[in-house]
Amino acid sequence: MKEYTITEEQKQQFSGVYVLEYMVNRPKAFSLLLEGGDKDLESILEWLLMMEYIEIHQKEKYIPTEKGRKLITRFLGRYTEFLNVFDIYCAIDLQVGEFAFESYFEIEEENEWLKLLRQENWEDLRVAVAEYKKLDPIEIVFMSFVSEGRFGKDEAGWQFDLLLGSVWDEIVEICNNAIHWDQLGFDSEAGAVSAESVIEDIIKQGAEIMIDLHDKEATLSEALREDDDDDSDEETYVERVVIEEYEPDYYHGYRDPFYVSPLFIGLLILM
Repeated sequence: MKEYTITEEQKQQFSGVYVLEYMVNRPKAFSLLLEGGDKDLESILEWLLMMEYIEIHQKEKYIPTEKGRKLITRFLGRYTEFLNVFDIYCAIDLQVGEFAFESYFEIEEENEWLKLLRQENWEDLRVAVAEYKKLDPIEIVFMSFVSEGRFGKDEAGWQFDLLLGSVWDEIVEICNNAIHWDQLGFDSEAGAVSAESVIEDIIKQGAEIMIDLHDKEATLSEALREDDDDDSDEETYVERVVIEEYEPDYYHGYRDPFYVSPLFIGLLILM
């Protein structure tokens, strides 16, 4: 079984993307003279500067470049795809073949939905699905942490945790302790069932549920949309990145268990 690790270079890259998205979409320009917790971002900002994802403006502050904006467009495309596709596999009851997301539109209160997800019958198979599709589980778990607010920009000390905190050890531990797709085979009365057939069946079931959810969401007549209120006094130096919403049939390709969106092909960081 593969042992997952994360290198200092990977931490730097993921942290850099996270800070860069903050700079582009908040927007936020960091002063050259970093103060307080922002001092812990120095090595990340230096890396972004070296990669030309940010630049120094009027010898006063770091601002994103157009190259940086393109990287964030790439990242947010992958991140949005993760939320729309891979989160389906976060809670599956392997004993009965049930997905928590089958009940998504039946539960109106967010607290009730979170309570459902905390039930002990669910198994998280996002790493298994990522492995089978030959994607990087480290990136998938990193995105799940971003989604869960584990790198909270509004919490004290987030800058330190971003690069040096134990959160990276948690990501590696999750990848190594997760259920892996090659562990899913079992013996039945009819004979042995291969791990390949199990994971492919899970991926197909999840895809159908995901497509059905997108169809239902598209037909809601009064979908609530949260306004993007800009309460920042920061000047915008590059255009913000807004990811387009796809029509439901965009996701039909995921019915093929081997399908991988072009958004996930290749490395996130292009040198």
